[in-house]
Amino acid sequence: MVTDVTNIFDVDFINDFLGIKFDNMEFTLPNLIHLIGYLTPTIMLVITVLLLRNKINYLSFFLYGYIINIVINSLLKWFIKEPRPTNDWKILQLGITHNKRIGFDKYGMPSGHAQHCGFMLAFATLVFNSPLVTGLYSILSLICLYQRYLYQNHTLLQVIIGFVIGLGIGYLFYELGAKKLIGNIKMRPDDNGPL
Repeated sequence: MVTDVTNIFDVDFINDFLGIKFDNMEFTLPNLIHLIGYLTPTIMLVITVLLLRNKINYLSFFLYGYIINIVINSLLKWFIKEPRPTNDWKILQLGITHNKRIGFDKYGMPSGHAQHCGFMLAFATLVFNSPLVTGLYSILSLICLYQRYLYQNHTLLQVIIGFVIGLGIGYLFYELGAKKLIGNIKMRPDDNGPL
C-alpha cells in the first residue's frame, strides 16, 4: 500500500501507520495525550540517539542497555504473568493452564512503556546532566505513565514497578559506560614517593 505523504494528518493514515484504532479522531488534548503517551518510548529513543551521536561510547552502552531492557521486560512478563486490567483474568488463567500460547502483550507486569521511559530518563539525565533534557524526559515520561494508566493498559502498580526497573537498568548501563570511559585508574608505585 502506497501512502500519499500529503495525507500525514489524515486519521486513516494514522490508524494504518501506528496500528492504533482511533474512530472519528479529532485532534483534541486527550487524543494528543494518548498519541504522545503511546509514542513516548519511540520519541525518547530517537532524541537520545541523536543527542548521543557524538558520544559513541555512551551510545553503544545506551543501545545495549535498551536491548537488555526489552529482554528483561519480556522475561519478567513471562515469569510474572499478571494480566492487564482490561484482560479477563479467568480466560487468561485457562489459557495458561491448558498451555495455550499467550503473547507478551497480554501481560501487564511490568509496563514496558514505563520501563523504557525510566531507562531513558535515568541514562540521559546522568549522561547529559542538563536540566532541559531531564525536564523534557520527565514530562514525556509522566505523559506516558498517565496514558498507560488512564487507558487501562496497566494498573498503577504495573506502571510504577516498570518505571523503577527502567530507572535501575538505566543507572546500571550509565555506570558501565562511565567506567569504560574512565578506564582502570591505578596508582603507580612511584606516586607515593618523596618530593
